[in-house]
Amino acid sequence: MTINIAVLITCHNRKHKTIKCLEYLFKQKKIKDINIKVFLVDDASTDGTKKSIENLFPLVKIIRGNGNLFWGKGIALAWEKSLKYKKKFNYYLWLNDDTYLFPDAIKNLLMCKNIVSSDEFISVGSTCDDNLKKRTYGGFINLKNKIRVFKNKIVYPNKNFQFIHGFNGNIVLIPHKAFIKIGKFDKSLTHYFGDIDYSIRAFKKNIPILLAPNFIGICNADKKIKNIDNLFLNKEIVKTGWIFCKKHGKGFWILHFISLILSYLK
Repeated sequence: MTINIAVLITCHNRKHKTIKCLEYLFKQKKIKDINIKVFLVDDASTDGTKKSIENLFPLVKIIRGNGNLFWGKGIALAWEKSLKYKKKFNYYLWLNDDTYLFPDAIKNLLMCKNIVSSDEFISVGSTCDDNLKKRTYGGFINLKNKIRVFKNKIVYPNKNFQFIHGFNGNIVLIPHKAFIKIGKFDKSLTHYFGDIDYSIRAFKKNIPILLAPNFIGICNADKKIKNIDNLFLNKEIVKTGWIFCKKHGKGFWILHFISLILSYLK
């Protein structure tokens, strides 16, 4: 049976990283009977991204953005286009354009199905830095702290599948059946917290979320915000943090919002 995977990517003005991401994606090994279709949202890049991708990867479906989509709206748009495509997909793979998959990444993500014996799950990949030493993105468990409800603990790959509560959106595989239960990406979370929102919604729907056994890609970590002035210059963190905390923080959501924003200064 052929497995159809829609790969959802959004990019803006980092052509060389986006090309490298696609190169690594198409170097996947041991994926016999798997068809990959890439839906790439180019959010009004001015560095020649669209032309280069068309020349190098003519089968990639490029969707033009207006320059204000950011990551969240870009992923949402790519997802919507994949749902309207002539081919039906069994899985959707979120992939950051600065993330470079190891050759057996997709194979490892799909193995999650053997653990849960179901098509209703989410499989998450951890990434490391380009020195292959430090964990950068992946999964975490919520510490159930009543005061800091969004306080999480990082889960590191340990050569076994591990059940987790949430994830970063760098490498995330979602079966269509899980998508049907969870629903679409929240476009109001334009750049931050959309991945965490989706994991919370999945958890509430009793969709198991599993972290793959090993690192499956490279992605260097973003630089930390160093002071409160820089934080409030980044309106997207504040705006989406407000929406996210109001949505999931219940009665004390304003306090959770303050705690969440302050955590970005550590």
